[in-house]
Order: sequence, then structure tokens, then C-alpha cells
Amino acid sequence: MRNAIQIISVIFVAGCMSTDSTPKGAVEVNSMAFSQGNLPADVNPSIVQIPDADLEPPKVETDDATMDVANGNQVSTQKTEVVSTAPDGTTMTQKLPEKIDAQLPVNQKWPVDSLVGQVNGKPLYASEFLKTREDRIITIAADPDRVKARNQVVQMISEAFDQYVNNLLIISEAEAMIPADAQEGVLAWLKDLQEKEIATRGGSRADAQRSIEEEFPGTTIEEFMNRQKNQALAGDLLNRRIRPRTIVSWRDVERLYDQNSATYNPLPTIRIGRIAVLKSNQTQVDQVKASFAQGKSFSQVAADLKISDGGFWREMTIPKGGIDAIPDLVDDMKTRIKGLELNKVDGPIETKTQVVWMTLISTQQEKARSIFDPPLQMQLRRQIENQRYGMEQQRYYTNLRTRWVASDLEAMKLRLVSITLTRYFR
Repeated sequence: MRNAIQIISVIFVAGCMSTDSTPKGAVEVNSMAFSQGNLPADVNPSIVQIPDADLEPPKVETDDATMDVANGNQVSTQKTEVVSTAPDGTTMTQKLPEKIDAQLPVNQKWPVDSLVGQVNGKPLYASEFLKTREDRIITIAADPDRVKARNQVVQMISEAFDQYVNNLLIISEAEAMIPADAQEGVLAWLKDLQEKEIATRGGSRADAQRSIEEEFPGTTIEEFMNRQKNQALAGDLLNRRIRPRTIVSWRDVERLYDQNSATYNPLPTIRIGRIAVLKSNQTQVDQVKASFAQGKSFSQVAADLKISDGGFWREMTIPKGGIDAIPDLVDDMKTRIKGLELNKVDGPIETKTQVVWMTLISTQQEKARSIFDPPLQMQLRRQIENQRYGMEQQRYYTNLRTRWVASDLEAMKLRLVSITLTRYFR
């Protein structure tokens, strides 16, 4: 291109000139001098040579990256930048749109979206259902134990599907029970609820929308208020349908207290220490006797002999019949234990092969809790209520499914689990 420019310039001015070499007496002039009109006074632009750097084509830089998605497929991404030099010498960089190649391998299935089924005429799509749970599924699927990960995902999807169906049925039942003459009241209540929510979240609709998106990304005010409405209607319906069936009588409280009597009336426990030295080791026997005669404590003597746990021998729970009711103790040992005092050394007592010293390390007696203790009564009552509420709630859900749902829910659940495993467990 440099030679071509030289030819044009020569033809225009001189008519003919060789293009193989720089003309004698040529002066190098920056190309910006022409555009800005700053040509030196002693330069006659009859022949011009443009520097090669100004005529170099742009340089294309490409960065290829490949990543694995959850199902084992590879997605290739190509990032391209065009780097060129401006007439003033500065570098210009232009980024071209990324090219993504995510073509599927031959003969591999990839469910893009699937209608799992309908619940009360409302379609359930797999992609929409899995979207809010995808991060959790991918995290579980990364577990090297594939069997464990698969079982966890199946359990999670099954529970989430059951909860989705139950919530949908409760909302449908609650909306169907609103009388026609009460519809306007519900709308007025919803409007008032929305105004209070906006006032709480900044006072303007824009501030409220910003606050809701920070807490629930991608959720509009209308969607948030609809969720609030559904929760209120569902809660009111469950309270009216289930709470009356969870009445707890005094006899129920007494029965539960009796079943857990050992928990509320714990038996006393004692910890016994024991030092036993072989009679054949007379030196050690004399050493222990001398130590106790000097006034050393049981734990000090046990430490001198390097006995583990400070000489602790056994912890015993004393039954209602006392020490005599402990089945695995001989009578002589029972009599000796009954005579032990806290931190007082008993002994020495000689057996056929040993010389034994014993002590009572500690006793423990937790305070019994009477059935007439108000906090305990409330605890027992709530426990019974929660158990019955769960049973009645499950019974009510079963009744709703029988009356409302026409589709086979179990088949829908299996279809949803199958799609999940296909996408994330390749």
C-alpha cells in the first residue's frame, strides 16, 4: 500500500518515478500533520511516504474457554477482541459479542423443558420448578458418593413436589370458600396490606420494589403481595379446619407425663472411686497406707499411683429400692457402698488377692418436675397439639387431593424426578 501511495503522489506531481526505493531528499512527516494542517514550512508534499505502522491491519485476539455443565456436556465460549492503532498512536480495543457453542453430543437426550402435569388445571413445568432449586441440586450432585447424592436429590424433589401440591390445593380451597359478597372486602384488605408494606419498606413504590428485590430477587410487588395473600388465606383455612380437631384434654397430659416419668423424675446417681493394690506388692501397699496416714486425699494418692481418671471406678443409678435393689452387686459390696461418705476414704479392706480403698466421689440428684408445674404442663400440651395437628393436616391434604386433583400425582412426581436425574446426573 505504501508503494501505491507513492505512485499516485509521483504521477500527480512529477509524472513518473520508481517505486522501489525512498526518493532522495524525502522527509518523514507524521500523518496527523496532514489532518491538522501542521505541515512544516520547508516540506513540499510532492512525495509522501506513510509509516508502515500506520498501515498495519488490526490485530484479532481470541480467547477460547471450555466448561463442564452439571450433566457432563461441554460448553465452549469464544471471546474476541480487535486491537488497532489510531493515527495519533493510541491503541483502540473493540470487543466482539461472545460466541457460545453448546451443541449436544450425538444421540444424547437433553430435556429443555417439559410439562410434568397439571394440578387443578394449572400446568407444572420442570424448568420452572427446578429453577429455584438448581443451585442446591448441583451442590449435592458434586458429591463423589453418587448413590448418596442421587438419594438425597430424589428425596428433596419428592418432598418439594408434595409441598408444592399441598400449598396449591390449600390456596385453591381457600379461594373457593370466599363468598361472592366478600370478594370486595378481600380486595380492600389486600390493597390496605400493600399500602402498609410500601410504607414499611421506604414509603414509595420504587423503594418498596427495591427492598423486595434485595430480599427476594426477581420478585415484583404484585407477586410479593399475592404470596402474602396466599399465606394469609391458607393459614386462616388451616386454623378453621384443623385447629378444632387438636383439642387436648387433661387425661392426655397425664398419659404423656406417665410415659416419660423417668425423664421428669430422674433417679439419683453416685460416682465411686476405688484403689486396689495386689497383696503381693507389699511395698506399694505400705506406700498407700502411709499416704492416707499423712492426710493425702483419695485423688492425690490415685495420682501418685498414676491411676487413670483419678481412681474413678463406677457410676451407679440408684433405683427406687435403693442400693439393695442394684442387681449386679454382691451383698458385701452393697453394705460397703452404703457406708461410704463424700470424699472420705474407706479402707483398707483385704480380699483374697487385693487390698482395697474406696470413696464416694460425688452424688447427683436432679430436681423432679411435677405434673402440676405450669411450664411443664404447657410443654406437654404443645407436644400433643403438634402431633395431632400434623396428623390432622395430613388427613386434610389427603381429602383435598381426592376432591380436587384429577391427575396421577405419583406419576407426575416420578416424571419430575426422572427429568432432574437426566439433567444433573449424566
